[in-house]
Amino acid sequence: MRVRRWVAVAVCGTLLLGCTDSSSEPDDPAPGLPRPAPVEQLPGRVVDTVGVASFNVYRHLPRRDAMADAVRLTRDEQVDVIGWQETRADYFPDVRRRLAGRGWDTWQLWEPAGPFWLAVSWRRDRFSLVEGSWTEAHGGAGPQRTDLPFPPRGYIVVTLRHRESGKLLTVVDTHLNQGIETGDQLQDTLNADYAKEHLKLLAQVWDRVPGDLVSGTGDYNFDFADDFRARPEGGVWDTQHSHATPSYEVLGLDGVAPTRGSRWIDYVWIADRTLRVEAQDRGTGQFVRHESLGGFASDHRPLVVQIRWYDR
Repeated sequence: MRVRRWVAVAVCGTLLLGCTDSSSEPDDPAPGLPRPAPVEQLPGRVVDTVGVASFNVYRHLPRRDAMADAVRLTRDEQVDVIGWQETRADYFPDVRRRLAGRGWDTWQLWEPAGPFWLAVSWRRDRFSLVEGSWTEAHGGAGPQRTDLPFPPRGYIVVTLRHRESGKLLTVVDTHLNQGIETGDQLQDTLNADYAKEHLKLLAQVWDRVPGDLVSGTGDYNFDFADDFRARPEGGVWDTQHSHATPSYEVLGLDGVAPTRGSRWIDYVWIADRTLRVEAQDRGTGQFVRHESLGGFASDHRPLVVQIRWYDR
């Protein structure tokens, strides 16, 4: 396992840009999920309501389409923080520069081969960077080993300071291998074997990263409805359920159009230790509402989740 870490002083001006002070829904959603309903405010002082988005930009998009997608998402007033996937793309440095001019900062590694696969962006007037790190879960594999080659995979952890309150928001962003799901089970492939190792490592992260509120974003490449129904050994629910909870599990699936017409694979999470569902819960983050946005050129729909953030 390889970890790389930078603090705000180290990244400013190098990894950070602009660093200044609906399709129809399926007929068979997973059983046992809640029906959509207004989420009432719980007792306690509210620090803020934060819009967290997860978006796979699709790295093979033409530059013009990718830029239009990014501008459109960041123009949405309900979005404050974005976890991006597939950002190793020729166009993404231009996207970062454009967003920097629009009041957004971005944490992303830069390697000799170009921009890294994952990134987190946030509104500069709402948050400032504390630190960011990358942890590798497994190496990549080429066409000699798999029909669906994949790069090294892992996750980034980006901790932000909420400017108004001084409290910390941490975002865990990740992307699992493609070609790991067959119906409601994990495939018997190298891609799936590596994804299971990835998920085991990720499960440990929620409990140990810093933050008054810990959220997560990512493309998990396993449909939530299938996974929640079947709960295959080593799958998403099986490995994460005692550590973090996705918005789908709390708010349900009705009204949230899936990516590619049938797959809820784009996730936003809250770590269980900072999750608040009932008044007596000790957590700080309450899922309020979520939606997936249509009309983007990417082959994924951005998932946008509103999280009500309470003081402890």
